[in-house]
Amino acid sequence: MAPFPNVGDIVVVKVSRVLNYGVFVDLLDNDGLSGFIHISEIASRWTKNIRNHVKENQIRAAKIISINLQKRQIDLSLTKVSSETERGKIEEWKRGRRARKLIEVLSEKRKIPFESVWKSVAEPLIKQYESLYDAFQVIAMDGPSAATGVPKEFLNELAELCKTGFEIPEKSVEGLLAVSSMTGDGVERVKQSLKAVQDFAKDEKIELFYTGSGKYLLRVFALDYKTAEKLLSSASDAGVKKIESLGGTGSFQKTER
Repeated sequence: MAPFPNVGDIVVVKVSRVLNYGVFVDLLDNDGLSGFIHISEIASRWTKNIRNHVKENQIRAAKIISINLQKRQIDLSLTKVSSETERGKIEEWKRGRRARKLIEVLSEKRKIPFESVWKSVAEPLIKQYESLYDAFQVIAMDGPSAATGVPKEFLNELAELCKTGFEIPEKSVEGLLAVSSMTGDGVERVKQSLKAVQDFAKDEKIELFYTGSGKYLLRVFALDYKTAEKLLSSASDAGVKKIESLGGTGSFQKTER
């Protein structure tokens, strides 16, 4: 069971019962704990019909505003959580569930109690990466060597589960590449310059889309922004230099986000 929460914590809850004066919720990361949200803490404006704001079985993020340990009574608020914070907290909770599910699958495949697998696999990874979800993404990218501290007998199976169950994160940057040639074989020369751009793609991915008037949207993907920025610069430079070496003109303008 997760530790008892504290006042000020933002927790993920599931609405279990809606009443005219408030709602009862279950704290999803604290098995067996429930709480109450008074109608005054449901919405920032006057609430005529509480069911216009909350529904049974709805997943929300709420802030704990008071705790009575003797009565195990927890009061929460929805109004004290911004929509951005709520989205982030629920996404974090979903990621945590996915990561925990992988440990469950590993436990079932190895026929070892969940608690033992958690202690051997999850705890060393959380210590190293803070988030189990982040750890699994790194293992999906880098393989068993990224699972420092995990016993060898789990490594290959863990790496395979991460590879099939977690997407490798990608970062993208883009800009407009303009290339043109007024010679009789200008089309062929433009093709050569575009090929020079695409030749820079190795493990990363490059996309080119024609947008009209001799301009192309150049988008590159990599595992981090630093690599993506470097690839975008090198690939666009290659295209511009190639068309200029063939007697044409070229330019590139990065799109700022």
